[in-house]
Amino acid sequence: MIDVLLILLALGISVLFSVHATRWREVFGKLARSPSAPPAPVQVGGITVLVPARNAADTIVPLLQDLYAQDLPKERAEVIVVDDGSEDDTSARVEGMRARWPQLKLLKAIGVGKKAAITTGVEAADNDIIVVTDADARCGPGRLSAIAGHWTDRTAMMLMPVATDSDGSLIGALQENEQAALAVVTFAEAAEGRPILANGANMAFSRSAFRRVGGYQGDPFTSGDDVLLVQRMHAEGLLVDHLLQLDVLVRVEAVKGLKAFLQQRLRWAGKMRGVQGHGKWVSAVALLHPWFLLALTVCTDWTDTIGHGFVHKSLFLLLAWLLWLHPIPGLVRQVKGFLGQRHSTAGALMSFLAFTLYAPLIALLSPLLPTTWKGRPIQ
Repeated sequence: MIDVLLILLALGISVLFSVHATRWREVFGKLARSPSAPPAPVQVGGITVLVPARNAADTIVPLLQDLYAQDLPKERAEVIVVDDGSEDDTSARVEGMRARWPQLKLLKAIGVGKKAAITTGVEAADNDIIVVTDADARCGPGRLSAIAGHWTDRTAMMLMPVATDSDGSLIGALQENEQAALAVVTFAEAAEGRPILANGANMAFSRSAFRRVGGYQGDPFTSGDDVLLVQRMHAEGLLVDHLLQLDVLVRVEAVKGLKAFLQQRLRWAGKMRGVQGHGKWVSAVALLHPWFLLALTVCTDWTDTIGHGFVHKSLFLLLAWLLWLHPIPGLVRQVKGFLGQRHSTAGALMSFLAFTLYAPLIALLSPLLPTTWKGRPIQ
């Protein structure tokens, strides 16, 4: 009898997940088809683009070229690169472009880590609107003007899309599919007034709101600059807005190699400790439910039931598995279509299954294993 009740519980959780995932997909699709116009856009005087950079000599120049080519007038677009203790030629590459670009500034981070670099840039900025961009990202020329055109006097933070592009490897495809799924959650939850995630490669916030929530003060973790800020803005009752448009999209390349992939995931698992409220429960269920299903499948005593009892248990458990798996390929396909990426249903399913296997292990191991970022140990 107990195993029947557990199977029914698993079925109920799968139903809730399927309903929730279907809702995410519907909301994302609506946003992608017809992005909402701002209710009362304000006249934006200027924007500061903040680029925290560490050992980014190989990627910083293409990004700066993209920022130089923005269609927002140069005098309204300040760019600040904050060097976070680079051990390569990052600063020299930036200095090489400054002679012909008065609006480009180079600073040394006060403190260690990305949060310290962001804080350094925020305090040195000439404008209230801060756009954070990773040093390995690429963007189109209409990005800053689109942000300016959708900023309101209530906007404290704006979430924007990021495309992770695979190099054709299995690990690259896993990252591409995983980030597509996370994008759905990010924008759907934000659109319904429950922001829980952000991507630090492409986010904007007002300096006044950043100061109001205390920035990153009191946070003991090196990673999590995006999630922590979303949580603090939302907890303070400030507007966390979203802009799902290709004009503001940035693209990053998937990390290469298993070691780099594991280090990245260990780092990201650490920042998820900042998730609060319903987002924490959603994350926990998403990580643990497939293991619950697997345990039921393996441990249920199938020999003690025959006839209708066996059929019912089998069908209920099979339905629970299908309801859990079914929404993912369509959800990923929708996002990748928006991002201009190729989609494979089998690839999406395999990525989802792989994620369910490694994600709980990563979450458990992240506090115990040493994690590095560009040669530097992090918490």
